[in-house]
Amino acid sequence: MINNTMRAHQFINESPLKDLENRLPKIKSDQYNVDEKGKIYRNAKDAAKQAHKAREQLTASDEMFDDGLNIQDEVTKGAHWMGDVLKVENMPKVCLSYDTKEAQDGHHTGRHELGSDEIWVYGNRNLVDILRTVFHELVHIRQGEKGMITPGSSYPGSPIEMEADEVAGKYIKIYGEQNHHIFQ
Repeated sequence: MINNTMRAHQFINESPLKDLENRLPKIKSDQYNVDEKGKIYRNAKDAAKQAHKAREQLTASDEMFDDGLNIQDEVTKGAHWMGDVLKVENMPKVCLSYDTKEAQDGHHTGRHELGSDEIWVYGNRNLVDILRTVFHELVHIRQGEKGMITPGSSYPGSPIEMEADEVAGKYIKIYGEQNHHIFQ
């Protein structure tokens, strides 16, 4: 019994970071180069080739997606589509925000307060991610309309949140099949 207790105590006191460091291979820092995105290359020549290739791809993708998309219009269109799917009775206004501090301080990328006619969505992301958040919040609105949300029923991992995640995840894929341009 003492041995098991001692082992458990040792395990609890061990640092996961230290354990990881001990298991990683030891590599001299001059053997590899790391680019600005954190990608590791065996030598400087490989890094330069990859950086050039990435710039070419970025230029191509900029031209491909520079089609004058209005993000607010796209979000409104997607929200109305999802509202129809869910049969939302009182469609809210979607307010896109680029307030990083609000997202960081609130630990969220979207929110809706029961009884409000607005959804707040953090917009400094890919369109598909913005839309998935909108869909998630619309599920909450429909849950509220059906009396499924009560005070304290919505918390990370709760049935209400799991349903919103599941439904939003399913329907963003269906919507994306019909609207390829949301994948930027």
